[in-house]
Amino acid sequence: LIRDTWGVIRLIGKGAYGHVYHVINVKTGVQGALKAESKAQEERVLKMERDVLQGFKGVRDAMQLISMGTTETYSYIVMTLCGADLTKICSTVGTLSDGTLLRVAIRTLLALKQLHEIGFVHRDVKPCNFAVSASIPRVIHVLDFGKLILSRLRFISMAKVAKAVSFRGTLRYCSVAVHNRLEQAKRTSCLGFQGRVDDLWSWSYMMVELRDPLPWAHLTHPETVQAVKEETSIEKLCSTGTSQIFVPIMKHFGKLSYFDRPDYQMIFNTIMDEIEKKNVKLLDPYDWEGKLSEPGVAEKVAEVCEQLGVKSSDVRGQAGAQEQTEDNEVAYLRQTFAPHPEDVPGGEKFEEKRRKSPSAVAHRISSDVCVNGSVQPQSSKRDNGSKVS
Repeated sequence: LIRDTWGVIRLIGKGAYGHVYHVINVKTGVQGALKAESKAQEERVLKMERDVLQGFKGVRDAMQLISMGTTETYSYIVMTLCGADLTKICSTVGTLSDGTLLRVAIRTLLALKQLHEIGFVHRDVKPCNFAVSASIPRVIHVLDFGKLILSRLRFISMAKVAKAVSFRGTLRYCSVAVHNRLEQAKRTSCLGFQGRVDDLWSWSYMMVELRDPLPWAHLTHPETVQAVKEETSIEKLCSTGTSQIFVPIMKHFGKLSYFDRPDYQMIFNTIMDEIEKKNVKLLDPYDWEGKLSEPGVAEKVAEVCEQLGVKSSDVRGQAGAQEQTEDNEVAYLRQTFAPHPEDVPGGEKFEEKRRKSPSAVAHRISSDVCVNGSVQPQSSKRDNGSKVS
């Protein structure tokens, strides 16, 4: 037992920064993912994950911080337990149907928007960094906040973004603008930076690739990858079937600078219109439902619960699936993607908005881009409150 509370069910994964375990709270039956990091690692990565999760406090459908603590040798956090990531899902079920693909687009977009609204950009958007919730199959979480060092969003003036953070993404999915900034960084010794629109370019490439191979997928040299991206028109890239809906979306991205706020509502409406046109319901089963159970996991959960005296009736996910209707789901998503006064703004409107409503945006501004230390995002004003044990 960890701190007389968390029983370890199995090892989920391990890497240079520590281990991730599937755990269960022996007092409440709540399951979670425990990430442990040796104190010798200076807790840098774990602090970043904690900061992001604290920013998500109480935000519906976002990853939640369940608990955190330390032992003599390591620090740990317990967070929402996830299931398979999109890479594994596609390798298991094959090409996604139109209905599932479109809803994946909405759910992954929502996960990125939630991250952006608490003041962070991800900088490594790709299929393996999105996973379905272990308890609610239609919810998709964005992962790996600590594997890379996230930029604190900043919207004051381009001149003040002097030496920002280095490139931390994946060449296949990064935007042409990021390629250009990398080239500029080589000439000026000023490190490149990435913003919300760069995350969304990566998201759009990811969504296209879930249906068709990207023309540059087999290439590895940065300049060659950039050249093919620049030579491939949006219309050609999104030329088949459902992928065509991304044409107006990607053209919108092409008009945005680093500081500009993407029109999340327009992107959502474009996808939602296609969903309704195809008569797809948001609550229809996804292609992967009932096909992703890992052999032996249920038996292992039962075995550990028996050893620790946890009743099988008490075992549950971090948050159970709420009873939902199609109308409620549509209304929730439309409301979530609609503009809100507390949204992080951008572009030339920022200073004007800051003067008119300083309290709405002041807490969104960071004094510096975070490179080595941890940052302290404020909780969203849409939080409903949730205690961390």
